[in-house]
Amino acid sequence: SGLDISYVFVLDDVQGKDPIFKDCPVPIVELENIHKLHDKPKAVFMSGMKDSLFVSFFEQYHMDSYLCSLFEFFNDTKNLLAYLDVIMENLPKLYQTYNWLGDDESKETFLCVLKGNLTGKFGNYRYAKEPQYFLEGFLPGEGDIAIDGGAFDGATARDFSKLGAKVYAFEMDELNYKNCLPLAEKFGFVIENYGLSDKISIEEYAVCASGSFKISAQNGNQSNGVAKKESRFVDLDTYCKMKKLPRVDYIKLDIEGSELDMLHGAVNTIKNFRPKMAVSTYHKIEDLYTLPQFIKSIREDYQFEFRHYKIDCTDYFLNDTERELVKYFGLEIFAPTIWEHCLYCK
Repeated sequence: SGLDISYVFVLDDVQGKDPIFKDCPVPIVELENIHKLHDKPKAVFMSGMKDSLFVSFFEQYHMDSYLCSLFEFFNDTKNLLAYLDVIMENLPKLYQTYNWLGDDESKETFLCVLKGNLTGKFGNYRYAKEPQYFLEGFLPGEGDIAIDGGAFDGATARDFSKLGAKVYAFEMDELNYKNCLPLAEKFGFVIENYGLSDKISIEEYAVCASGSFKISAQNGNQSNGVAKKESRFVDLDTYCKMKKLPRVDYIKLDIEGSELDMLHGAVNTIKNFRPKMAVSTYHKIEDLYTLPQFIKSIREDYQFEFRHYKIDCTDYFLNDTERELVKYFGLEIFAPTIWEHCLYCK
């Protein structure tokens, strides 16, 4: 990459003896020994998202943390210049989204997402304090009918149920769906082994645990070498008719790039009931402008706010050994991320 690397940081001496470091041309330094360095680097490049748990660790030594492989996480760009081209070509649309945002916190967070994505620097992002999807004023309440698009382990559907909502949760992956069943029975929400889309269909999806995605929604990107299965999909307008739902009060969407497809299949529901919504905007670059534009095209009276979240690793993302490492180094269990930003609508 052309970077002038001074050190390679490793967790401990065991990792330092890994064969991949056999011919390493620079010193290998264990994290516990960083304080001994007289010429500490100003920047640390991280090789993966789990490393981001250590951002705060490096901050205490006045080191900025960067994600060196940022652009492999954007499905349709391969490098910074390609990403910048997309941003520059769509500045008017991004500016329109910015102007639609209803508070200063939303506008600042939106700008920070753009700046962070352009630099890969974790310190450029701005993270919200409340749990993801739980911004005050944008929640389902007692007696509301709520749609949870992308249930994964059922935790969000459970939390919405605790607020008194009648929740209909959708999970296309069969294993994730089965894992949701005990929670659904305990907390009284409906879990469907369907993906949400723009029509009734059977389609292929890539099996990636919490990140499983409908292949057609991402043009097959990132699906090479990944196990594939088929699942049933349904549009929300049809589902509401099938289940004779009297209304929909709330929609949460985190469906790995299929958000726009789903909104196309929910036009009548949104137009008729104007549900509150929490819509993920991080799976595609264009989500930052196409999703708010389409929602506004259905109902101009929607108001928007925008937040960005760290990943809560309390019951997710880490194995037992990694949890012990986080505890050992005194780190928080919330990982800063380039993902997990959300458009709130009401």
